Amino acid sequence: MKRLDQPELLDEHNAPPADVARSLRDLRRFNRYCGGIGVYRRLLRKLGGGRAVLDVGTGTSDLLESLGGGFRVGLDFKIEHLLAGNGNGIRRVAGDALHLPFRDNAVDVVTSSHFFHHFTPEENAAILSESLRVARHGVAVNDTRRHWVPFLFVKLLAVLRLVGRITRFDAPASVRRGYTVPEARAIAEKVAAARRRVVNAFPYRFGILLWKR
Repeated sequence: MKRLDQPELLDEHNAPPADVARSLRDLRRFNRYCGGIGVYRRLLRKLGGGRAVLDVGTGTSDLLESLGGGFRVGLDFKIEHLLAGNGNGIRRVAGDALHLPFRDNAVDVVTSSHFFHHFTPEENAAILSESLRVARHGVAVNDTRRHWVPFLFVKLLAVLRLVGRITRFDAPASVRRGYTVPEARAIAEKVAAARRRVVNAFPYRFGILLWKR
């Protein structure tokens, strides 16, 4: 499957609020029932965990909620996504992933989930480098692999109308925008890290782990 970089409806600034709210609920369900939370926590453990975690492209911060405690910060460029999240002691910041509004070594680990596909290889290398700047220990990223199986799965959900209007378009588009493991590895190689590892993660995800120099 060839990569197709097509903008997604949830990224638009004029999307109807009700559709946005439904799409954010769909994303939370994907994380809960399709392995997102499990992948996120497994990759974080490979970096030794962390009492202070920054999640970039956090949406409603449901993945941070799954950690249960510690100093947790969620960053997103859309304020309405941040406002849709629950409290649960999570600090929320509106900001740009390419220019994180934090000092060097501000947190233990920087994470992101289902965010990598939104950017070009060059932008992703810059985001990974910026994330390493802010992290004391390392960076853990995961996203859906570009593959026919997840593409057909989300198309089936769309046909059966089990997800909202935005998700019916965005979910297949996000798979087509995604990266393969070799492509993710090539991007990670561009980042100056002490050690790096790119892994397959069940189901049909990949993980990028970067350790600080």
